[in-house]
Amino acid sequence: MSFYMRTANGKTPRRSRNAMRLATSLTLFGYPLGGLVMLNAPLAGAGSPSFAVSMAGLGIIAMAVLAFFYIAPSYMQRIIGEQVCELDDLERDLRQKAYAFAYHVLTGLVAAFIFYLAVANDDTRLALWAPSTYSHWNTVFWGVLLYCFTLPTAYLAWTMPDIAHEFADEELDSEPARKPGVRWWLWGLIIAGGLAGFILARVIT
Repeated sequence: MSFYMRTANGKTPRRSRNAMRLATSLTLFGYPLGGLVMLNAPLAGAGSPSFAVSMAGLGIIAMAVLAFFYIAPSYMQRIIGEQVCELDDLERDLRQKAYAFAYHVLTGLVAAFIFYLAVANDDTRLALWAPSTYSHWNTVFWGVLLYCFTLPTAYLAWTMPDIAHEFADEELDSEPARKPGVRWWLWGLIIAGGLAGFILARVIT
């Protein structure tokens, strides 16, 4: 699953390798951390303490999402999400390796999560937590979607040679400005899902 957001002027913003490493790490680790903080907010006690912990978790999730939007128009994300016909042979090879890495990580995470759910719902002696409400599953869904978008880029950020500036200087600046080729159906899916999730969470809870 790929995603790339072109800028209005058709140019690809500069993103250093260290900045991309920080942004991808914040996205991949910040979102689940924020979800866990919000999940455990009731343990802080009723009233203001619980609300403060919940807002802290929401803030961490917001930072993770903002980090993703920092990644979205970058050169590395262009390799992952741009149309294949717009990439050269080196970029296609990098994309293939990034997709292979993301596939292995995602399949491992899904298998581990399913095994955990099986144990949590069967063995009452361990008293393990398991998703049970719409809010829980909504958080899991958006986390999976964020991981699908970010894992390939994270692979490039940690393994790709620092050559993005070379391509940006020689090729990306020479590209004619064009209108952003946003995949409107994907944006529509994300926005509609977010709104529906927020409304249903309010109604159900």
